[in-house]
Amino acid sequence: MRRQLLPLATIFSLVLPLPLASGQNSGLVEHLRDEYKGKTFVLRGFYSNDRLRYNSIGTLVRGANAGDWTGDGFVLILDFFFSHKRLVIDAQRVEVVIDHKEFHLRPVTQTAQDGGLIPVRVETKVDLGEQDSVVQFDDAISKIFLSSKDHISDLIPDYWKPCVPAGLIGRNEICRFSKEILAIPGVASAVESSSADYDNYSLKAASQIFHVGNGVSPPRSKYSPEPEFSEPARRTKYQGTLALGMTVNEKGMPMNIHILSPLGAGLDAKAVRAVEKWKFEPAEKDGHPVAVEIAVEVDFHLY
Repeated sequence: MRRQLLPLATIFSLVLPLPLASGQNSGLVEHLRDEYKGKTFVLRGFYSNDRLRYNSIGTLVRGANAGDWTGDGFVLILDFFFSHKRLVIDAQRVEVVIDHKEFHLRPVTQTAQDGGLIPVRVETKVDLGEQDSVVQFDDAISKIFLSSKDHISDLIPDYWKPCVPAGLIGRNEICRFSKEILAIPGVASAVESSSADYDNYSLKAASQIFHVGNGVSPPRSKYSPEPEFSEPARRTKYQGTLALGMTVNEKGMPMNIHILSPLGAGLDAKAVRAVEKWKFEPAEKDGHPVAVEIAVEVDFHLY
């Protein structure tokens, strides 16, 4: 399937209520470039929208769609400039993908009308008050992006918990993180809380009793709709196969879905949403329906 993609604006802009003097503008831009230019940050809420607007305390003014941390969570700040009383942050989306069982960063691009590739960007506006702009911006940006005080493993859905926390502490070889990602504020610091997250989920998973075999028949699929492609993966033509673990209960409904072997680029979240709708003939033991824990593979291919 071929698809023509048009350019998108991907810029963070902060609206200033009053124009600053040229000297103030210069000092502010210099400060921002020193602190943030060329660095990658995690966007709180993992918003997939191409335009976001925040107030002066870093709260969203308009509604936004929360995406997946691998497809919509990371942005690379490129530069700063002023335009029509706005401080504009030029930034690019970056997706997280699996390469040799390790999470890596990759710029998200899309196809232009001439067939070339262009970066995918986000436009974000932050209203600032009359306080010192440098101080207020630093405070606002800490509420828009994760800081070293945050833990990304606290912000992800439960289905990521066997993968991310364990990967951060080196207890899951399929979910390891590259050094580049670990250097991003809010990611490496997550290691501090990851051990407890991993242990808590392990106890939950261990409570499942039955497995297929030894007199337990497997559940049989009755309804299994295909997942949709995530937009970041579609733009970069990223594809592959991931594995999910789940419990199929006595009524044939999937429960406790979790990621065993990830792909990234937002595809894992799409797979979970699809599998949540699956229906099964339940497993049986001695002629009675029982809950069992199984693993399934989900394929993503564009062609």
